[in-house]
Amino acid sequence: MKKTILLFALCLLLILPAAWARAEQPTLLTLYEGPRTMQSSQTAAVTVNGYDLFVYDVMVNHEHIWNANTQPTTTPMTYFDFEGRAEVEIRMPGLPQIVESAVVQPYAWGIEPEVQGGAVRFTITQPGQYTVVFNGSVNKALHIFANPLETDVPDPDDPDVFYIGPGEWVMDAIALTDNQTLYLSGGAVLHSIISVANAENVRICGRGLIDGSDYPAWNQPGSYARVPIDLNHSKNVTVEGIGIVNSNCWNFNSYSSKNVTVDNVKIISGRQNGDGFTFQSCVDHVVTNSFARTWDDSLVIKNYSGSTKGITFKNMQVWTDLAQSMEIGYETDKGLTLDPEITDVLFEDITVLYNFHKPVISIHNSDDAFVHGVTYRNITVENAMMQGDNGNNKELIEMTLQNSSWSTVRDEFGSIDDVLIDGLTVLNTVDGKIPASRLAGQGEDNRITNVRLKNVSILSEPITDLKTLKLRTNEFCENITIE
Repeated sequence: MKKTILLFALCLLLILPAAWARAEQPTLLTLYEGPRTMQSSQTAAVTVNGYDLFVYDVMVNHEHIWNANTQPTTTPMTYFDFEGRAEVEIRMPGLPQIVESAVVQPYAWGIEPEVQGGAVRFTITQPGQYTVVFNGSVNKALHIFANPLETDVPDPDDPDVFYIGPGEWVMDAIALTDNQTLYLSGGAVLHSIISVANAENVRICGRGLIDGSDYPAWNQPGSYARVPIDLNHSKNVTVEGIGIVNSNCWNFNSYSSKNVTVDNVKIISGRQNGDGFTFQSCVDHVVTNSFARTWDDSLVIKNYSGSTKGITFKNMQVWTDLAQSMEIGYETDKGLTLDPEITDVLFEDITVLYNFHKPVISIHNSDDAFVHGVTYRNITVENAMMQGDNGNNKELIEMTLQNSSWSTVRDEFGSIDDVLIDGLTVLNTVDGKIPASRLAGQGEDNRITNVRLKNVSILSEPITDLKTLKLRTNEFCENITIE
C-alpha cells in the first residue's frame, strides 16, 4: 500500500505591479514553487520578469515507431499565471551545445526571440501555451504554460471540496461523486488518478499537475492502465486549468458521458497508448484553450457503447509524436449497438505544432457506424513530418471504411458523409513536398460522400484541385470537391 506523503512546498504568490515605458497596464504574476521533494530541471533555467520559475522534467518520446518496451526521455516544462506583460528569459545548461538559435511556437504568435550569449529572451502579453525549440532540434523543447490569472477558487472549508495544497502527494484513486469539487493547487504534484463514475455536477480545477510517473507503463508485467482523469457515465463535469504529465496510458478519458466542459488543460505524454483527449460514445463535450503532446492519438473520438454527438475541440495546440492528431475511429461500434452514429463534430482553430507519424486529419470507420456532419475549420499544421514505422500511411488527410485489427464488426461496413474542411494551412513538410491524401470507401452501400475542401494552402501554395492536393480516391467515393 502506498503511503501518503504530506510534504508541503511554499506556493509563492506574487502580485507584482510593474511599470514600463511602453505600456500602461500593470503586470500581475502568480508564480508557483515546486514541491520541496522535487528538484527543478537541470536542463532548463527560466525566469519571468526576473523571478525564477520551477521547471519540471516530463516524459516525452521521440521514437516514431511502435515499441512495446520503449523508454521515454524527458523535456522541460514550466508554468505561471499572469496578466499584462511577461519578460521570459531561458538558459539551457542541459543541452550539449550552447544555444545559438531559438524558435517560439506557434508561429502565429509572431515572436522573434533574442538569442545572445546562450540566453533566449522574449516578451509575451497574452496567456497561452508557448513552445521553444532550440538549435533547430525538437529534443529538449521547452513548454511554457502561461495561464490566465486564476479565478473562482473553491473554498477549502467546503465539505464538498477536496482541496489539495502545494507539495508532492501520493494517494489512492480519488473518486468524486455528485456535486463535488477537486481543487489541485498550483505547486502541487499529485500521484493518483481521478475517477468520476455515475456522477453529476462535478468540477476538477486548479493549476497543479497529475503525475503518473510512479506507475510503470500499462502494458508492462504486473501493471495496468491508470487513467489520470476518467469520466464514466457522468454528466455536467467541468475540468479546467490543471496539467497531466507522465501518464502510464491514456490521459483524459470520457466514456458515455454528457455535458463535459474542458478549458486550459495541458497534457504531455510519452508512453504507450498515451492518447490525449479521448471520448467514447459521448454527447456534448467542449474542449477549449488546451494543449496535448502525446505518444498516440492526440484528439480522439470513438464509439464504445452507443453513438457520439456534439463534440467540439477549439483553440487548441497539438504535438503528435506517434499516431494521428485528429482521429475519429478506428473503433466506431465496439459495443455492437443498433444504428451507431458519430455526428456533429467540430475541430476549429487547431494548431498542430508537429505531426511525426500518421495522418493529421483522419476518419477511420472500422466498424458499421454512420459518420457524418464533421467539420475541420482553420487548421494550421506547422510541421507535417509524417514518418517512422507507418509504411505508406503518411497521408495528410485519410478517410477510410475498412476492417482493421481494432474492428469489432467484421461482416458489415458503415459510411462517411458530409465532411467539411474549411481552412487547412500546412507550413512545412518533411521533404518540402505536398504530402498525399487518401479516401477509400468499401462498396456501393458503404461509400464516402460529400467531402468538401475549401481554403487549402500547402507550403504557401493555394490548392484548388484534387490532383495538386495529391488526393487519391477509389470508386466508392462520390462528390469530393475542393475550391
